[in-house]
Amino acid sequence: MTPRTALPLLACLASSLVAACSGTTTPSPGSTGAPSDPATPPAATQPLPPDTVDPGGTGPQYDGDGFVVHEWGTNTIVVGSDGVMQRGLHHEEEDLPAFVYDRRKKGEIGTPADVKMETPVVYFYSPRPIQAHVQVQFPKGILTQWYPAVSSYWPPVFKDKGDPALDRSFPFTTPYCRDQFAHVKDGRIDWATIDVLGREARITPPEAPLDRFTWSHARAVAANPIAVKNVNTGGAKQPDQAENFLFYRGLGNFPLDVTIAAQAGAAGQDGGVTLKNTGGARVGAVFVLRVEADRAAFVARPEGIPAGASLDEVAPKATQPLDAYANDLAKAMVAELDRGGLFHDESISMVKTWARQWFRTPGVRVLYMNPQQATEAQIPLTIDPRPAKVVRQMVIRVEVITRAEEAVDVERVKAFDAPGGTSRAHFDALGRFAEPRLRRALGLAAAAAPKSAHAYLDTIATADVSSRAGE
Repeated sequence: MTPRTALPLLACLASSLVAACSGTTTPSPGSTGAPSDPATPPAATQPLPPDTVDPGGTGPQYDGDGFVVHEWGTNTIVVGSDGVMQRGLHHEEEDLPAFVYDRRKKGEIGTPADVKMETPVVYFYSPRPIQAHVQVQFPKGILTQWYPAVSSYWPPVFKDKGDPALDRSFPFTTPYCRDQFAHVKDGRIDWATIDVLGREARITPPEAPLDRFTWSHARAVAANPIAVKNVNTGGAKQPDQAENFLFYRGLGNFPLDVTIAAQAGAAGQDGGVTLKNTGGARVGAVFVLRVEADRAAFVARPEGIPAGASLDEVAPKATQPLDAYANDLAKAMVAELDRGGLFHDESISMVKTWARQWFRTPGVRVLYMNPQQATEAQIPLTIDPRPAKVVRQMVIRVEVITRAEEAVDVERVKAFDAPGGTSRAHFDALGRFAEPRLRRALGLAAAAAPKSAHAYLDTIATADVSSRAGE
């Protein structure tokens, strides 16, 4: 942190905190709280279902010419049937390996988010070894997780005191201080120097077995390995860290350039969706999915949506067996990611990483390819020396709460005090989407919602949990 930005925050802290927020008691740039040892085995987690997606095919690859950087990632949002974004997306859908740095581990998250930025990974290609300085900014959000270790980040987290941006109980001394710093904004992480190793270099990255983490799908890419050396965490030197990519995640509050709302359907049925591109650039390929327990279907619009235009699309009837549908969709998405500028193995790694969540989570959703200029505005990426080419492909995942789902959710809210706990079980089964679905239902139920339903929202809103069980 710079002196100019640090002083207002220090002035807002109680005198007992000032010492804790300066000198060696401030947590290191690499992690929050205790150092994270890359040699530590990943945390125990439930085995993942086997990967059945096989996109296959061939596509573009690095030709060995010049310094090239590629990135892929996804943003997840939830909208009500009216298209209004619902908050509460800080819950995790996939466990991350224990070696990943996480600013949230020491705090109780109390600031709900509209947008969950998930798994941007940055690949580097060069015919020869080079060094690069890399910085990612998130003007309307905060970077919450990353790997390898960074040299600095903002906003700060204070050892034994918490996170002023995310913690509900952070000890601000005045309302002014809370107004100034209790916001999800102005995020930044900085890798001062990374070594982009030679094309043939061999590394031993920390363990992340595919039967427990989707992390390693991103390693199956023929990019140059990268290394961060002389990592200093909490005053203690750690082993050098090596990976096939840079990784980060974040939480944000900002509107997207595409508004998506559910259409009214026939009696007892959901209609389709209406998409409107309010941005200044054409949106790439659009996929509309409907997933049920054992069947699903999708509609693809490879032409995307021109700036200022709208698209009305019927959510298809779920007629295909899940495995066949998932393979067809994977092939279609890989083809569009290739066309959008990714190398073929990158496209496959992205689809394999998210296939279970994108393709198999029950519900109606839209996946669309964000224009690169929108990505640049949302999460500016600075690399020195400047690459000859940078490709950044973000897929926006929009979970649409249909009118039929809203009707069920509202009834569950109204009956929250009924014996048996069926209403709570209903929302528990929604996993990471329980919070945004409950927020929407409470808004629709209004005065008919009992206090117990609001109390349950407070409980799940502050729970920092992985919710794969509900997927």
